[in-house]
Amino acid sequence: MRSSQAATPRVQNLRVEYWEKVRNLEPENLVFLDEAGVILGLTRTHARSQMGTRVYELKPFYRGAKVTVIGAISLKKVVALMTMNNSMDSQAFDVFIEKFLVPQL
Repeated sequence: MRSSQAATPRVQNLRVEYWEKVRNLEPENLVFLDEAGVILGLTRTHARSQMGTRVYELKPFYRGAKVTVIGAISLKKVVALMTMNNSMDSQAFDVFIEKFLVPQL
């Protein structure tokens, strides 16, 4: 499925403008950032039981620590990686950029 906005003239024009800007960039010079959070205490959503029976179990709403992972990759390697407890915020992002990413570029 795609967003209903993807086919609008405004979005199509923005895409064309973007590709005109990046058309001449060398792919080797690109670095991509991604961030993800992982809750360590997640419970399983499926279980096994004897044939003909069902598993019933209470599932806790939220338990366990949260770990955030942020990384930067290029076409050839992982450029920078940082993990931290809890959620990413602007201060943590600034630390990643200044202390981990920029020294590797």
